[in-house]
Amino acid sequence: MADTALVLGGGGLTAFAWQVGMLAGLAEAGVDLGGADLLAGTSAGALLAVELAAGAAPDDLYTACADGIRAMPELNFTLGMTVKYLWAALGSRDPATARRRLGKLGLAVRDVPETEVFDTIGPLLPVHAWPDRPLRLFAVDALTGEPTGFSADSGIDLVRAVSASGALPPLFPPITIGQGRWVDGGVRSTTNADLVNDCRRVVVLAPIPKSPGASPSVDEQVDSLVADGIRAALLVPDHASRRAFGRNPLDPSRIPGAARAGHQQAAAHAEHIHAVWHG
Repeated sequence: MADTALVLGGGGLTAFAWQVGMLAGLAEAGVDLGGADLLAGTSAGALLAVELAAGAAPDDLYTACADGIRAMPELNFTLGMTVKYLWAALGSRDPATARRRLGKLGLAVRDVPETEVFDTIGPLLPVHAWPDRPLRLFAVDALTGEPTGFSADSGIDLVRAVSASGALPPLFPPITIGQGRWVDGGVRSTTNADLVNDCRRVVVLAPIPKSPGASPSVDEQVDSLVADGIRAALLVPDHASRRAFGRNPLDPSRIPGAARAGHQQAAAHAEHIHAVWHG
């Protein structure tokens, strides 16, 4: 069992930036979560987990985001895509059924090759080989709706694993891994925090506390960790941070503001996070 785990959530470019700001602010206050024994991520959180595992310092990542020099892709998640996603997510009250509906939505993407996902994700990664530090990157099987956490022991290359974790339907097609096709882990949960129940102390950053539809909230998942005897804490955006995000989580122009908002918010939580992390 790992001692400490940092869980990083999905939610687009603003989610990445807010978490970077939060981590940098906490580090300045004496709580360095980047040194966690396990780094776990979903979608944008998977990308950030790789950055930290490869040795990136939260302060350097924050400077790049806050100064607007962090390279990020411009992705166009159209209104039509949003409608299709919500139709699939809200079409069932059963979480497993909703996940399969979203998987089917991904499988219907025919005009975007998987290589386009790799070409989008690959340049964002600081390394293309699994770092030595333990990583767990969450994705969902498009056919069964079952989640998994890819790691260095999974026998797949890192770019493919991160791409699977961020293959949001219907923007991207599912990623082929073995006999399966895998979509964004966020179709199950924005953090999949309950899947790190093999750690003693867990801090969860959730830029979006709940996905649309029947998916469990992050609060529920963190409560389940606590019920298992795990020391866990959850950080979500405050009002100022949510305003900084704007309406489009894929808007690159919102990255500096989201990063600064997370950085400013961190001070209010440092004492509590320190108690969980070091208590």
